Amino acid sequence: MTTDLYERYDRQLLIPEIGVTGQKKLLDSSILVVGAGGLGSPVLFYLAAAGVGKIHIIDHDVVSLSNLNRQILYSDAEIGKDKAFIAVQKIKNVNPSIAVSGQTVKVTSLNASEITTGYDCIVPCLDSIETRKVINRAAVKHGIPYVEGAVSAFHGSLMTVIPGLTPCYECIFTHVAQPESPIPVLGAMAGLVGSMMALAVVRLLLHIADPSAGALVFIDGKTYENTVLPIARDPNCPVCSKANPL
Repeated sequence: MTTDLYERYDRQLLIPEIGVTGQKKLLDSSILVVGAGGLGSPVLFYLAAAGVGKIHIIDHDVVSLSNLNRQILYSDAEIGKDKAFIAVQKIKNVNPSIAVSGQTVKVTSLNASEITTGYDCIVPCLDSIETRKVINRAAVKHGIPYVEGAVSAFHGSLMTVIPGLTPCYECIFTHVAQPESPIPVLGAMAGLVGSMMALAVVRLLLHIADPSAGALVFIDGKTYENTVLPIARDPNCPVCSKANPL
């Protein structure tokens, strides 16, 4: 690393689990963040600040006024503009030493496999349950780990999926349908869960054991309690079971 990078990551380098070796691993890592909204905003800020070397951002939406209570990447001046474009510019400003790219496209079952290849980790930051399932299927197919999070009002959840080792999204949410009404979101909860997702990604990239791997972590914004619920793989999962190969 150069002298500037040593200074930029000075406080991280002091952490025994990171140090110079770990920081180099982060700089050599490549991640895909799908969704640059309420969860994606803190995920992107903190992974860029941590020095993840390559970040690709996908979001097909534009900024709207109703986004601004929780999507801290954006401001009133950017209403109507492509989120992916704005997110790339903002994250480049956070850390000019890393490579940041973006794409305005909607992930579907037709393009997911191509879009998700070539990354060390995927971070779905989405409202759509169906799109989460599509990304899960592609990630399992390619053997790419990913960190999944969700928020509703004062509550949130987090899980890390390592294909072949942990349950996948479909193991747990096969029969869960998309809510018919908008999901209530407190901005600070999106920030809290998104920050925890960024932490889980760093742990994953550095091979630091994480209780969210093979479990659902429930975050209660009213009591400040976190509950870790271990989850077993579903032997009949339509995505990751041996009985149902992709």
